[in-house]
Amino acid sequence: MYTLGIIMSEDPSDLKIIEKIDSNDFQSKVIEKMEQTDEVDGILINVDDNENSQVFKGLEWLTNLRKENMSVPVWLYSGRPMSQVEQKLCLHLGANGVFSSGIDDDSMFIILKNTLNCINASDTSEQCQSNSTIVLNPDSHSLLLDGQIEIYFTRLEFMMISYLYDHADKVMTYQDISNHLWHDGHTKQKYRVAHIIFLIRKKLGEEGKDLIRTVRSIGYQLNKQGA
Repeated sequence: MYTLGIIMSEDPSDLKIIEKIDSNDFQSKVIEKMEQTDEVDGILINVDDNENSQVFKGLEWLTNLRKENMSVPVWLYSGRPMSQVEQKLCLHLGANGVFSSGIDDDSMFIILKNTLNCINASDTSEQCQSNSTIVLNPDSHSLLLDGQIEIYFTRLEFMMISYLYDHADKVMTYQDISNHLWHDGHTKQKYRVAHIIFLIRKKLGEEGKDLIRTVRSIGYQLNKQGA
C-alpha cells in the first residue's frame, strides 16, 4: 500500500480528499513540514478552495519541494476548474500532474497508482532473496524477517533498505547513500540519511534492532544475519 501525503490549507474546511485517499487503497498522511515528505511515496497538494490564495499556497509548496530537488512525485488537486494558465504554471514548476473538476475519482487514483508503480519498477531491481533471515519484496515495499514478520516501508525507505542490502556487510557512507537516494548533493545529507534510518528502525522494532549497524561518523552497514 502506498502512502500518499496530502498538503492542505491551514484551516481546511473540507476533509473529503483524505477520505477519498483512504478508501482507494492508499494510506493518507497530512504533511505540515518539509521533513515529513521523506515518509511518503507521493504528495497531493490540495487547493480545493474557491479562494485563489489557496492556489498560490499550493504553488509555494510545489516550488519549495522542487527547490529541495525532492524525487517524490507531486500532484495538485482542485475541486474547481483550473484555467489552462494555472495548469501550465503548475506543470512548469514541477508538478507531475494536475487534477481538477471533471475527472472522476477512480480515474485519478488509477493514474496515481500507475505512476507510483512505474517509479517503483524503475527504482528497484528484481525481488532480492537469500538463504538468510531477510527477504525483500519490491512489489509490496516490504521486508520479511525470519519468514514470519512482514514489515512495510515507503518507497524511499525501501530504496534505502535495498541499497544497504545490495552492499550487505559493507559500510556505506552518508554521502554514498545520499547520492543514491537523491542525486542532488544536498548539504544536509547526513541529517536526511539519519532521518530515514530512524524511520526504518522504528518500523523494524525489537525483532530487527540489529539489522542496521551505525558506524560512527561514517555511515551504516546492513547485516543480513542480524535480524
